[in-house]
Amino acid sequence: MILPTDYQRSGAGNLVDYIRRDRDQNAGATVDLRNPAGRELSDPEVNRFVDKSQEFGFQRHMIVSPDPTGQYSPEEVNANTRELMNREFARQPTTDYVYGVHQNTEFPHAHVAVTGEPAELELDREDIQQLREQAATVFEEPTRTRDPTATARDAPENPGRVVDREAREQYHEAELSLNPQAEKALKRATEKGQQKDVGQPTAEKARDERQTDPLSERAAEKGEEQAATEREPEADPERKRGWWQ
Repeated sequence: MILPTDYQRSGAGNLVDYIRRDRDQNAGATVDLRNPAGRELSDPEVNRFVDKSQEFGFQRHMIVSPDPTGQYSPEEVNANTRELMNREFARQPTTDYVYGVHQNTEFPHAHVAVTGEPAELELDREDIQQLREQAATVFEEPTRTRDPTATARDAPENPGRVVDREAREQYHEAELSLNPQAEKALKRATEKGQQKDVGQPTAEKARDERQTDPLSERAAEKGEEQAATEREPEADPERKRGWWQ
């Protein structure tokens, strides 16, 4: 489970626009935006959510991206994301959220825009880790995902859905900054991973990953860096520019 998140001291208008984009269809098409009950929102209802976020002057962005080897359908990502968010935020008095499922990649994933009193939406490193574990439970990842030590013959019939974790992390980092060209980061990272894996048997690759696990170390470092700044509001409402820009 990959579950990156950030927050901004601003309204959620740009975030909502990004979630509604559908890069696989014509310019007039949009991703369905839904409320905590799972109902698709009309344009006036979306505008009211954005107005509410401007009143609070705060919005949090979450990306819920389950392991592709679980081969989750967009409908499952939709239902499970709603269950996760309702478990986390339903009892908080001012918190409200909307979400949408992106299907423009081999791995369906959900984007969530949350608003409310900042104190209700603060998350430190431990909170984020607990939320990630909660998401893995809701999505039943331990039973749905493929054993990382499996041989090639045990791989899913549709190998295109099995995307390198590092590539997914770089893609979601770009998405978190609302980069409209995030797919380029995914393509670069995927090509790099494919070049690295050429000629290496699946069992050998799994053994090497268990021995070194550099990705887990990098992910932990990024989590620590995020935790160090998580409770410090951004002075500038604009999102930070990353290496992809």
